[in-house]
Amino acid sequence: MKSSIKLSMIALAVAASGMASAATQPFNAVTGSVTLDLPAVTAALNGYTISAVGQSTYNSTTGVLTDPVQGVSIATNPGSLLIDFNDASGMKFTKPFATSITMSNFSFDVGTNTLFGDLLVGSASFPLLNLTNQSLLTAANVSSSFGTQSGTSVTSSATPRALGLLATNFSLSAAFSDYLVARELNPADFGYIAGMIKEIKVGTVASVPEPSTYALMGIGLVGMGLMARRRKAANA
Repeated sequence: MKSSIKLSMIALAVAASGMASAATQPFNAVTGSVTLDLPAVTAALNGYTISAVGQSTYNSTTGVLTDPVQGVSIATNPGSLLIDFNDASGMKFTKPFATSITMSNFSFDVGTNTLFGDLLVGSASFPLLNLTNQSLLTAANVSSSFGTQSGTSVTSSATPRALGLLATNFSLSAAFSDYLVARELNPADFGYIAGMIKEIKVGTVASVPEPSTYALMGIGLVGMGLMARRRKAANA
């Protein structure tokens, strides 16, 4: 009986270590950028001033907000990337005698093309809307990579790898729209959140060969091998 319990504990320990390796992935330290569509911001939030929050920095000329990436993980092995930006960082929109808007604690789920984050409309003392880790936006166009692998199918590794992400063409996520409707709020009133973000980018997206490309490469290598054998036989 004791031996079976011991074996069960060992099996659980092995399973737990496997889950841990799949959860956290080492990566080369990098910062991501959120490029704002300044004309869209001006149209939607006329007179508001944009500023960086936490460890982010903001360039008012280019409309680029930079935000450190603090972690990358996968829920399964292999699995899609979850890119976690700095928890306390983000951006804030302020205007004299108007309600401020703060967006922070961003993360991007490559599996669902979804941007999550905290959204505070008003102040912490008097919030009109205060959401934590809310599904906010969905990107229609996403390219991603982690080392030489596609960001949608990453295997666990102890070796640090280069992270790449490019997401564009955003709209309010279905979950966020449903949340607003359930509270008798009009999603159209929050459409500016999607409209003002032009792209989210991290590093450089590597070109990951498709399976068909690997197949063609294999055929080519086989052909080269046969040619080499024929030359060798002809010279013998």
